Formats: sequence, C-alpha cells, structure tokens
Amino acid sequence: MKRIKSIIIDDEISAVHTLRGMLDEFCPMVSVIQAVNNIEQGIQAVKNYRPEVVFLDIEMPPHGTGFDFLRQTEDLNYGVIFTTAYAHYAIQAINEAQPWAYLVKPYKSAELVQAIHNATVKLTRPAPSSDNAYRGIALGDMRKGNVVIRFNDLMYCQAEGPCTNFFYLQNGKLERHVAYKSLKDIEKEVPDTLFCRVHHSYLINMAHVRRFERIGRTGKVYLPNETPIDVSAQKLELFHQHFSQFLRGYEPR
Repeated sequence: MKRIKSIIIDDEISAVHTLRGMLDEFCPMVSVIQAVNNIEQGIQAVKNYRPEVVFLDIEMPPHGTGFDFLRQTEDLNYGVIFTTAYAHYAIQAINEAQPWAYLVKPYKSAELVQAIHNATVKLTRPAPSSDNAYRGIALGDMRKGNVVIRFNDLMYCQAEGPCTNFFYLQNGKLERHVAYKSLKDIEKEVPDTLFCRVHHSYLINMAHVRRFERIGRTGKVYLPNETPIDVSAQKLELFHQHFSQFLRGYEPR
C-alpha cells in the first residue's frame, strides 16, 4: 500500500509527540515527513515536501492561526485534518477549508483512524472535474424555462403546500424561487452529504450553518444574516449526528 505523505503543524510539542505515536501505532500507512511548530515553518515545509495531508492546529500564538497558513498556501494541493483544542472553530473551518476531518483534542484513536480512512478514500478517488463544486439542481419556471441553482449557493428549502421555496444566494443577495415539487422529492435530489432535513418544513445546507442551539426538546440553526430555522424534536438528534459527521468529513450513515 502506498504510504500517505503528511506533515504536522502544531506549536505544542507534546501534541506533536502524541499524534506521531498514535499514527505509528494505529495508522502505519501515514508517513510523517516533517513536524513544525509555527506557521512560517509550515508554509516552507508544504512547499518543500508537497504532502498529501497536513495535520493542522488552529491557535498558534504569536505566529498566527491555521487559517493564516491555509490562506498563504491556497495555491498548493493537499488535504487538511484539523487537530485543535477548540471546537468552536469547526464552522469557520468547514466554510474556509472543507477539511477532511476536524479532531478536537484530546481525540480518540478511533477518531484518528476514521479521519485517515476518510483521507485514504479521497486520495484514491478519481480526481473530480473542476466544476464539481458548482453542481446544482435545475428547476422549471414558466417564464424563464429552467432555472439552475448551484448547491453551494442554496441555503435552505421550505415546504409550502405542494410547492417548495428555494432560498439561495445570488450576487450576495438572498433570492427565492418557488417550484411545484414536494420537499420530500427535493430531498432525494440533493446530496445527503451536504443537506439535512431538520423539520417537516425545512431542508438546510449544512455548509451555511453559522451556529445552532437546543431549546428544550427542539432547536434552532442559524444561517447567514442570523436567518433562524426550526429543528423539530423528531429531527434534533438526527441533525446533531448528521452535522457532526459533516464537520468531520465523514459520510453519513
């Protein structure tokens, strides 16, 4: 089996040793080419060694954050597995980096193994076409023919009788399109790795979730501009499970 080239970027020496030890014991297919302790060294290491995977911490004062590293190496091709003590960066991470996994310290060996499995799947998959990120859904319109809404732009869908309202971003503004289709039918047409049914009336794009909260037996998720979406009691645990898998880059079961 071909070994996976990786580097570790973490300012905590103990965390680097722990990760190295776990990889040696549980993930021998991963080869750590270099481990560095700050952003500048990480940028140079990625340029020099061209790893397939970067294990990346987020807070590394006073040298910046993992997000600074990503912005300065965005022209290079590698996958990211975040290893951080801070769970609250997860949504920013998924919006900015689409990581292969998001591990919160102290993570378990099973979580690391799952992250490496996910990396292996992505590395052995055929390279996607350059327009994969722009795929979407075509909806009929009596005046305009077919309207195409890209999945990346689609924030959420709302059931309204026999119709469904599509709320999507266009040129920075929230637009609405009504289609004569049931929400159940729409749910079958969109990828379940990206969309989650959180209520009998709502289907949301998890990439647009900014925060969420539990309110008794129900909950709310908030999309851009603090747009609130109800989460029903029947869907609450399913949403938590689905969203957690989404943030970590796992395929939903």
